[in-house]
Amino acid sequence: MTARRLTADETQAFLEANPAVQWIDAFLFDMNGVPRGKRIRRSDLAGVAKKGLLMPASVFIMDPLGNCIEETGRLWETGDPDRQCHLLGGTLSALPVGDGRHAQVVMAVDGKEELDPRTVLANQVERFARVGQTPVVAVELEFYVTKRGKNGAFVLSTPDGLSDDPCRPLTFGFEEMDALSAFIDDVYRICEVQGLLVDAVMQESGPGQFEINLKHRPDALVAALEGLLLKRAVKAAARAHGLDATFMAKPHHDWAGSGMHIHLSLVDQSGQNLFAGDPVSKLFLHALGGMRESMADFMAIWAQSANAYRRYVPKSYVSLAAHWGFNNRTVALRVPRDNGAATRIEHRVAGADANPYLVIAAILAGMWHGIANETDPGPAAEGNSETIDAPPLPIAWVNALDLFQRSPIVRGAFGSSFQEVFSRLKQSERSNFERIVTPLDHLWYSQVA
Repeated sequence: MTARRLTADETQAFLEANPAVQWIDAFLFDMNGVPRGKRIRRSDLAGVAKKGLLMPASVFIMDPLGNCIEETGRLWETGDPDRQCHLLGGTLSALPVGDGRHAQVVMAVDGKEELDPRTVLANQVERFARVGQTPVVAVELEFYVTKRGKNGAFVLSTPDGLSDDPCRPLTFGFEEMDALSAFIDDVYRICEVQGLLVDAVMQESGPGQFEINLKHRPDALVAALEGLLLKRAVKAAARAHGLDATFMAKPHHDWAGSGMHIHLSLVDQSGQNLFAGDPVSKLFLHALGGMRESMADFMAIWAQSANAYRRYVPKSYVSLAAHWGFNNRTVALRVPRDNGAATRIEHRVAGADANPYLVIAAILAGMWHGIANETDPGPAAEGNSETIDAPPLPIAWVNALDLFQRSPIVRGAFGSSFQEVFSRLKQSERSNFERIVTPLDHLWYSQVA
């Protein structure tokens, strides 16, 4: 899976090897990480591979429901022009579940589109490349498997054979993986066909909650894309078994939240880990300092939805402040016990519903800030970090968005256009979400006064 264009030979080989495939979904990912694109016929694939596809620029200013948000100032004012897109080599693959008639391929915008999350990450990677450094990245994702609701509607109902008791989570057990073994087999089968380097799967701490890890990639763009494609693979496997899967950060107030943990190191041109030291390098400490100092500025990236902020609660292995520490799961920035070539940071702040392109871009932006300014991370937290003072994170969405919109660190890394448009997009989503009166309002407040 690389950034090269899909070739005619690759296309022809795919068609010959997959005679049953009749439809191919060609898509890119918007700011929310939602795949958006077009479904093309088998007979059109070769032509599209050669000429590409057009996508409206408004695809990057959509809310999670697919509405173009005019408050961004990028809809009527621009005429919503098309953007030329090409198909990415290495991403054309069949979907080996269901009726066998479907396949998929990832698109990328020609050149650079300032509102494209892929471009935002590419810009951060290029900053490090100019000084001979390469980020090595792996994505971990947590998710819930549920029964499928009527007419495809989402319901949080645990599949048959699984516990529905949050006091009996069976964490790190095998019973629930045994019950869903056919589903898990299909997840890994899809990933194998698509070239996704999946690692371990484990039972997490919520009813029907699991975690799947991806292996490290010396290409941050590939690692981010694999995180997005893993989500799609999990959902496809769930549908094939009459189930559903969700990467909501907090699908139930009494159940464990779902996070996205990013493992990241930095290597030089000879492949040497620049974070390695005794116990870590000075460069790594500066990177930690930058990630700490910028963490609140990027909170709107770690938590991109109203639901995501419900995940930030005490005693949940989700840090509420910018702590760092060695082999300590209560901190936001965990340095695992591995050393030498395996020395890395585990960034534990983002919700599973966030866009990996933007999450990794924000981590790299914080690292760059710290290295450039030789920022001191302060002492490592020991024990329960919740009892130790540290810069708090803005765990109310309105505060996170305000800080993101004003941050010079965000502006310097992501550009003023992306900063402004993303802020307006999410402010619109926030105001629309918060204006809705829910049954809980009636239950709690109808009898007041």
